Amino acid sequence: MCEKDETAGTPSRTDPRLFDAHCHLGWFADPVAAARDGAAAGLSALAVTVSPGEYLELRGRLAGERNVALAAGLHPWWVRDARDADELVALLPGVRHVGEVGLDAAPRRVATWKAQLACFERICEACARTSDPDAPKVVSVHAVRSAGAALDALERTGAAGSCRCVLHWFSGSSDELWRAVRLGCWFSLGERALATRRGREYARVLPAGRILAETDLPEAEGSPATARDVISSLERAVAGIASARGASPDETRALVARNAERLLG
Repeated sequence: MCEKDETAGTPSRTDPRLFDAHCHLGWFADPVAAARDGAAAGLSALAVTVSPGEYLELRGRLAGERNVALAAGLHPWWVRDARDADELVALLPGVRHVGEVGLDAAPRRVATWKAQLACFERICEACARTSDPDAPKVVSVHAVRSAGAALDALERTGAAGSCRCVLHWFSGSSDELWRAVRLGCWFSLGERALATRRGREYARVLPAGRILAETDLPEAEGSPATARDVISSLERAVAGIASARGASPDETRALVARNAERLLG
């Protein structure tokens, strides 16, 4: 499904019935079993990580799982100091998939805001500098109450142009949405986003070629959730996107599969 990433397994090029553009595979009680059960059911995924340590721990375990594109990340909740980006930045020359990275300006994250900004800026700059024009980096971006600041960093560093940036669970303003579209960003929509009026409206108006489906599952480390839970959530997300756009679930499932192939391939 995508070009070979020297540090992770190579997903199959066969179009999946479903593609999860943002999941935490490492949080399953058994990530390898979840990946293999997903493959047997026609599920592929961009598996994000919250820290370089999690990425390095999973890289070897998932190397043979061709339905998984493993991303190296530094979630803003895990940032405490500007130097926290050092390990991820050092990995980026050899990594094609990046995430979860970004910014979170929720009140309980305000103490680390300056460190988040510094880390995200460095990550974006490194992504832009090391992205291959023939196989651009795919970057899954978290931006809670911070869409404008995240877009500023993506634009200022050149990451928006040199990488394929996916805004995970986008909740910014309408103006920020269209700015992101103009910058070339993609959008991964899950059932929880689609449960809101704003989420449904964004699903309705976004360019068809920029829409992906996601789950953001599981919700906690060591979860007993299964691949079937991911598939059920994705089916609900596809149905929500289809309803918002006045399309059939089958048409929408095919659309997001084609978009995933374009994103990764």
